[in-house]
Order: sequence, then structure tokens, then C-alpha cells
Amino acid sequence: MAKAHAPEMEAPLQKEGRKVFLPEFKFDPQKKYVFELAVENPRRELPVFDFANKREAPHKKFKPWQNIVLTSQIVWEGERRTIRYYDGCTTLFVDEQPTHKETVDLLIKQSKPRVFVDGKFSCFGDERMLLIYLNICSWNGESPYRTRSANHIFVAVNQDKKATAESTKLDEIEEALKLAREANKNKMMVHASYLGIPTTDWDSGNELTEKELRTAYRKEASANPRNFIDSYGNKSIETKYYINKAWEEGLINNKVNKNKATWKNGENIICDISGLKSNEAICQRLYEFSQSEDGEEFGIQLKSVYS
Repeated sequence: MAKAHAPEMEAPLQKEGRKVFLPEFKFDPQKKYVFELAVENPRRELPVFDFANKREAPHKKFKPWQNIVLTSQIVWEGERRTIRYYDGCTTLFVDEQPTHKETVDLLIKQSKPRVFVDGKFSCFGDERMLLIYLNICSWNGESPYRTRSANHIFVAVNQDKKATAESTKLDEIEEALKLAREANKNKMMVHASYLGIPTTDWDSGNELTEKELRTAYRKEASANPRNFIDSYGNKSIETKYYINKAWEEGLINNKVNKNKATWKNGENIICDISGLKSNEAICQRLYEFSQSEDGEEFGIQLKSVYS
């Protein structure tokens, strides 16, 4: 099978002083164009046993067989219009096709059925009208002419777009793993806390060693690289972490005066926390104070304690 290619589209044409919103599709008649179902089968909770082969049946990514509906409504020049494909049609718009019911029924009956087999459908570029239909009908989740109520059934497989996305994801994984390897222990602890990575072993209750935590940290970098990169080294995340840690350890408290957050000795007042009861609310107030001009020195002191 030839490699799938997305259709090339020319710029919108001008017609009688207004734009024609449907672009002219250009297809290479020697190449195949592939479409794929948009919804995958959910993973089984329990295995299905194949008694003929005496082994577990493999999971199928897509439904094995699904018909392509060759009639659809689209939004065309601001209004809904119905389009329909049958073999040999010269226009897709139903109101421009033959109107005699028996003729239409015969044309549809004589048309070759089109189906998704194991989630895929492909055809060569010389089936131009069919390809235009598949690109603009509302069943195509990427069609710019979709109606609001249409189900998202399939998408065109754009190999260049797919390769670009996969390449970008690999670049992100490599960058995230590099950050995860090079982060010092303190930075890793702060970031791991934000990412929700446990620092204790679930079974034993023991604290993870630095090596164990870094392994979990690197796994998270590989699994969710974009979020890892975006949050890495975020100053607000670090400040919130230090404030929560200082409060949990009692380095900052309100024991002397319930309305004032102070350093451990109770003498150096940090800020007013009147009316706040929960630890979460108090820590949030301390964070807001650290971001103000008056709280700049507090932020410096806090960082020096844990850096």
C-alpha cells in the first residue's frame, strides 16, 4: 500500500465578487488517502479467551467493521445544506442532483459500499468526489463545515502532521528526561511534590531514597513531558512548597497570636492572618504576601532556609 497523504488545498477562489468558501481539493491519483475512526475501543477490564487458539484474544483498537454514511448535512455559506455521494455523481449537493426518487435509489444501489475495516478506510486519489465528500462531511471531525450536532466519526490521516506531532512529543520527552536527570535533590523534591509523586513507599511506609524518588520522577517526565517542562523551575511552585513545609514543621506558626503568622520564636511577625482557620488558607495568605512588595524580604528569608 502506498503511503497515505493528506489532500493539498488551493486558496479560496473568487467568484462574482465573493469568496467561494469550499477550496479546490487536489489529489494525486497514484496515491492512497487514508481515514481513521475517531473513537477507539475501550480497554477490556477482563481478558477474553479465544478457545480456538487457547490463548487470550488480542485487543482490537477499533471496531472491526463500520459502514461509511454517504449522506451528511454541512454548514455551507451560513446555512445548512445536505450533501450526498454516489458513484458517478458530478455534484455533492442533493438539491443539484437528480430529484426523481427511483433514479436516486438506483444510483445509490449501484454504488460500491464503503466501510471502515479495522478502523481504516483508504482510496486512491482518482476517486475525487468521494474524497471531497469525506473531507467536508460533518462526520469528519476536522471538517470546517461540520454542523454542531454531528457525531465525530472519523478523521483524515495526515502522515506529515502525525510525524510532526510524534517528533515534537519525542523532543519533549528528551528535554523532560534531561531536566529530571540534572535537577538537584532539593529542586526534585519541590517539583515531585507539585507533580503528586509520592515520597514514601506504599507497602512499607519507608521514605524513598533519592535514587528511588528520581526513578519515579523520571517516569513522570517521560509520561507527561509537556506538563513536566512547563512546571519545572516555576518560582511560585517553589515558594508554595517552602511555605507549606515551614508551616508543617512549625518554623512558621501562629501560636503566640492566632491572628499573626510569625517565625518560630513568635517575635518576628510575617503578616496578618486574621479570620483564617485552615492551614490551606493560612499558607495561601502567606504566599500572597510573599508576592507583594512588603513580602519580598520574607520570600528571601524563606528561600535561604531551604536552599
